[in-house]
This record gives sequence, C-alpha cells and structure tokens, in this order.
Amino acid sequence: MENPEKNTEPFIQTIIRTILTTTIIAVILYWVHLFPSGGKSKLTQFEMIWSVVFCVVFGGHWLELVFINYLKFALPKNILLLYLIRVAYWFLCAIPLFFVMNLICNSFSHKTGHLGHWWAFGFFYIGIELLMHAIMQMRFKKSFYNGVY
Repeated sequence: MENPEKNTEPFIQTIIRTILTTTIIAVILYWVHLFPSGGKSKLTQFEMIWSVVFCVVFGGHWLELVFINYLKFALPKNILLLYLIRVAYWFLCAIPLFFVMNLICNSFSHKTGHLGHWWAFGFFYIGIELLMHAIMQMRFKKSFYNGVY
C-alpha cells in the first residue's frame, strides 16, 4: 500500500535540526552534571555527552520515519492497538540506540563505562518520545496524541 502521508524532509534540514537539538540538550545535560566526569577534561566530557545525545536524536529520527512511512500502514487500523504497538516500538527502538550509546561512551574512556540497563533506557526513551510528541502537539503538528502519527 502506498503511503499518502509519507514524511519527507531534505537531508540537510534534518542534519541542521539534529545538530541544533543535540547541542541544546547536551549543554543542559553538561550543566546538570548527569554524566560523571570520570577524570575526563571538560571538553572531552562535553564531546562524549554530545555524541551520545546525537546518537539518540539522529537514530531516533530515522527509526520514527521507518514507523511513520512504512510500518504504520501495515498495521491494523484499531487506534488503541496502534497506540500500544507504537509504545512497544519505541521500547524496542531504544535497545539498539542504548548499545550504540554505550559503545560511544566507552570510546571516550580508557576503562569500560556503563550507562545503566538497556530496559531502563527503554522506558526513558518512551518518555523522551512522549515529550517530543507533546511538543509537536503544542505546535499544532501531527503527533502521537492526534492519531498515532
């Protein structure tokens, strides 16, 4: 079935938006000291935080497009079922993002670091997605809250 609502955006626009969003989030996370320094310089710590956040923002964007442009149209049209599947999809998408984040985090350290548990990040990622879709809803754009977009 052809997707009449296919979400397309120029790649350069995606990159610019992702870099700006990542930088803002990374600055906030750096200021609140969410990531332990582990003896790293301030610049190295910020680079690590920025890289981890970029992984989530950029990877999450593409995983969302897979759902919006392809998977959604192969699913049943029951709205409650679509909501449940979407939340489960976010949880499953968090797993590869978590492992890439851990890989990035460990590349900045001489010893193996640990960002936590993958399943805990899955629930955190669901919260991130709900927040991002709430922002889209407030901006009167298509979102999870107005039809599982």
